[in-house]
Amino acid sequence: MIERILSVIFPNKCPYCGKIIKFGLTECEECYYELDKTPKISHTDAGITCISPFFYDSRVRRSILNYKFKGISFNAKSYAKAICSAIESTGTADDFDIITFVPLSKLRENERGFNQSRKVAEMVGEYFDKPCRTLLEKTKNNKNQHDLNLQQRRENVKGVYSICPKADIKAKRILLIDDIVTTGNTMAECCNVLRAEGAGSIMCMSIAAATLD
Repeated sequence: MIERILSVIFPNKCPYCGKIIKFGLTECEECYYELDKTPKISHTDAGITCISPFFYDSRVRRSILNYKFKGISFNAKSYAKAICSAIESTGTADDFDIITFVPLSKLRENERGFNQSRKVAEMVGEYFDKPCRTLLEKTKNNKNQHDLNLQQRRENVKGVYSICPKADIKAKRILLIDDIVTTGNTMAECCNVLRAEGAGSIMCMSIAAATLD
């Protein structure tokens, strides 16, 4: 009830075009039907396979930038819904036991006020009634991946992530979620850490799939 009242005073806007939307919707009807949410399967340069509901272009790109850097957290509902739909349409809902996410450094998370991948991962966990756990931590403040070329991206993420203390993942099937996948090096490094701790299998998903310029 409170959420409905607040939606009248402070109406939500479509994450992709900015139009005011009705209570209960996660995007406007036009964007819902126009945006291609067919699961995109990326076989990345880093050797991982990642499923994404969106391509990182036009309205989706602008939406994710607003989400990450302007703190428009409402957008996460639409991303989580799209990821859940991609999971169901690919028949992979029974392929994971635990959901986790690519971590941010403490500095970056403090700057943004939240971890954009964690928020989406938690919503996906709620939908499938599966636990979302913080399994990884970022121990080094490396350079931004989007500023680097292919080789530099590969080197930039090495040794950056570690397993969280007391994380018990032996033989567990894990769903790893990030916001954008480009070369896949960030996710690949996270997968390496999880496998080293005995993870049974790792399924990778992102909000959007990008290509290197």
